[in-house]
Amino acid sequence: LLRSERREEPVPGAESVLFTAVPSRSCFPRGFLWDEGFHLLLLGRWDPALARDILAHWLDLLNADGWIPREQILGDEARAR
Repeated sequence: LLRSERREEPVPGAESVLFTAVPSRSCFPRGFLWDEGFHLLLLGRWDPALARDILAHWLDLLNADGWIPREQILGDEARAR
């Protein structure tokens, strides 16, 4: 859900796919851009191609204003929390 200058209540954003290095979906049901950077520091040492793929998924979220959301809700279980 996104804030809109034109409406008081949040509006649904575009559907997207996020490949992420979240360590535990049950404890961390969202992808956080800040945390992802630290996860990728380690993951990049182990599997650079996988780290680049995850980073590319985050960069694909870039909108026309150059903004990347700081977090992504990862499905219905995250919305339920």
